[in-house]
Amino acid sequence: MSESAPVLQVEDLRVHFKTDEGKVHAVNGVSFHVNEGESLAIVGESGCGKSVTNMAVLRLIPMPPGEIPTGRILYRGRDLLNMRNDEIRAVRGGRISMIFQDPMTSLNPFLRISRQLTESIELHTPLRGEAARARAIEVLAQVGIPEPAARIDSYPHEFSGGMRQRVMIAMALSTDPDLLIADEPTTALDVTIQAQILQLIRRLQRERGMSLVLITHDLAVVAGLCTRVVVMYGGTVVEVAPVDDLFADPRHPYTLALLRSVPRLDAPPGRALEPIEGLPPKLMSEPRNCPFAPRCRFVRDRCLHEAPPLEADADGRLRACFVPIRAGQAVDAAEERP
Repeated sequence: MSESAPVLQVEDLRVHFKTDEGKVHAVNGVSFHVNEGESLAIVGESGCGKSVTNMAVLRLIPMPPGEIPTGRILYRGRDLLNMRNDEIRAVRGGRISMIFQDPMTSLNPFLRISRQLTESIELHTPLRGEAARARAIEVLAQVGIPEPAARIDSYPHEFSGGMRQRVMIAMALSTDPDLLIADEPTTALDVTIQAQILQLIRRLQRERGMSLVLITHDLAVVAGLCTRVVVMYGGTVVEVAPVDDLFADPRHPYTLALLRSVPRLDAPPGRALEPIEGLPPKLMSEPRNCPFAPRCRFVRDRCLHEAPPLEADADGRLRACFVPIRAGQAVDAAEERP
C-alpha cells in the first residue's frame, strides 16, 4: 500500500433520500481510500450503494431529495463537500472524471461528438477552438476510434455501443484527470467488446499513472483489472482486501456468497451455482443489526441485534462480521469475537 497521502479519502459518508414512503438510508457510514495510481474496485449487488457513494464524491446527488448528513470526502486533502460550486466544478470533470453506466443516455443525442468533447476540454483546460478540436481528435485516436478526424462530427446514434463507450472514456480522459471513476463501464456490451474496453482502461491508466475506481458487480472484471476491493452491502462496507487475497480467502459471508454464485472453470462437472437466497434490505431505516443477517448461512443471535463495525484482522484485512470465516468455513460459535 502506498505511503503517500491517498488521492481520495471517504470518511463516514452517509447519504439519505426523502421519499413519499419515508427516508431511504442509501449509504450508511462508508469509509475507504484510493491511493496514487491504484485500481480500486467497489463491488456488490444492485442497490447496495456503490453508485450513490461515487455520485456523492462528485457532488451529483440532487438536494433535495438527497442529503448528506455526515461524512468527509477528501481529494488531496481538501473536503469536496465544503467546496463552493465554482471550486467543485473545477474538480469535477477536470481532476476527477467519471464514465457513466449507459453511454446512450449520458451522451446528448442532439449534439455532435465534437461539441460534447470540446465542451469539457474548453471548460477544464486552456485549449480553445481548433486547439480543443485537435485535442478531442487526439483522445478519440487514443481510445481506438478509427479515422477520428472524420468521425468526430458524427452523432451518438451513428456509433455502435462499444464505440459510444469509447467516446465516454475519451471524454473522461480528455482533461488528464488524477482519478477516473468508472461506473459499470461494460454494461450491455458483448463479451468481446467488454474485453476491449477493459484492456483499453488498463492501458490508459498505466500510461497516465492515474488512479481508478471501478464500480461493478462483475467479479471477473475485478480480477483482471483491480488491485484492491471494497465489498458493499446494504449501504455499508463489509470487507476490504487486496484482490488476490479476497478471491483466495473471503472473510465475510456476503463476499463468500458472491464468489460461490459465479461460474468457475475449475468447478466439478455438474456442480450447480449457489444463488444468494432472499433480497437486499430496503434501507428505509438506519441499520441496527448486520444488514446481511437475514440471508447469512452463518448468522448468530448477536448478528440480529448489533451492527458489526468494520475492523482489521491481525493481518490488516478489514471486515464487518462477528463470525470469523476462513476459506468458506465458519468457526465454532464459541470462538465468536466479543
